[in-house]
Amino acid sequence: MRQFVVGLLVLAFAWWGCSRWSGAPVNAGGDAARGSGAPAPTGSLDQVLGRGTANTPAPPPAVAPSIGPSSTGALDARPVPAEVAPADVEDLMSRVAGGDAASRSTAWQLLATKGLGDQRRRVVDGLLVPTDDFATMFAALGSDNACLHSPEGRAACGKVLAAALQLPDAESIAATSNLLGLCVRGRIEKGDTEVRAFVDKAYSQHLVRVDRWLCDPANVARARSYTIERGDSLASIATRFRAQGAVLESGTLALLNRIHNPNAIAAQQKIKVPIDPIVAVLEKRSFALALYVGDHLLRLYWVGHGENDKTPVTEFTVTEKQPRPEWTAPNGERYPYGHPKNILGEYFIKFRHERYTGFGAHGTPMPETIGTMSSAGCIRMLAPDIEELFRILPRGAKVQVRCTESIR
Repeated sequence: MRQFVVGLLVLAFAWWGCSRWSGAPVNAGGDAARGSGAPAPTGSLDQVLGRGTANTPAPPPAVAPSIGPSSTGALDARPVPAEVAPADVEDLMSRVAGGDAASRSTAWQLLATKGLGDQRRRVVDGLLVPTDDFATMFAALGSDNACLHSPEGRAACGKVLAAALQLPDAESIAATSNLLGLCVRGRIEKGDTEVRAFVDKAYSQHLVRVDRWLCDPANVARARSYTIERGDSLASIATRFRAQGAVLESGTLALLNRIHNPNAIAAQQKIKVPIDPIVAVLEKRSFALALYVGDHLLRLYWVGHGENDKTPVTEFTVTEKQPRPEWTAPNGERYPYGHPKNILGEYFIKFRHERYTGFGAHGTPMPETIGTMSSAGCIRMLAPDIEELFRILPRGAKVQVRCTESIR
């Protein structure tokens, strides 16, 4: 009799354990893992986007156990992205419909997460605008490049790019300059291959108009016309205009006038001298260095910069340009040009600042570090890019360093 009772207890315990594990599926991931309709945990916009308020860090995402061995043999606990509450989505999209730019950027950020679930279509429909007008579509992209981090956002950017390319050259180059400026305003990691590919495509199409319109010597918009005299060189012309306050050099004039051989200029040839300043802008979070003449994007480069954010957010001035530079290491050791331990490459563009010293832009023997924070603080560039920048960027030009966040 005693054995019979014990047997019944064992069977009952086994039945209870089996029903416990089979009756409630484990939530180990996204929609597919939720199986038979178990609701996803909801969270606030800040929680889903992984950001906190100014004083309070965002709470951690909901965590559910997933069955499987870990390094310790215990059950793994993997974070499950919380879905934003429907009421919060409704409130956000009502502000988007009201024209709030910050809310629009937040909505694009949400699309780059897995926190929308069944509400994704609602957000997409609220962000897309039924028009082919460039200005309207461009405004709909928000204030940073969060729109590039989702398939729907990249498709919207593609439509904006197509509309910009249909405009007359003068308007088109302004439009694509604005679009590319937006595209690098915010985070782009080295592994964001689809984002980088879109930027590269847009930039290559922008360059067609740069060469055709911005670098046309007959186009003297925002420029002065100059007739070359006998005995002139681009260097002497640049020196003459620098004495009048212009910040340019012979390489600047060569690029803006499509002069491929500076020694082949001729008397009576007309060139243009820009009125607008040449300015370089480093966006740290996208690892992009943009070169502008006035408001028009002239060149765009992928770069590396300071490890652990050592490159300060500030404004530098180009003070010196050194070909075949020697390098002084942080420990004080000096290595001449060509030495295996000289990391500067062929060119060094030195920056001046009243507080920060030792900063500049240079080449690198480690091209794999482009797109990363890996230098002692300088801007690292690929060899062809630093060679071109060395020619174009004049002494006295400003170099602005920005750190625009978008998604996390």
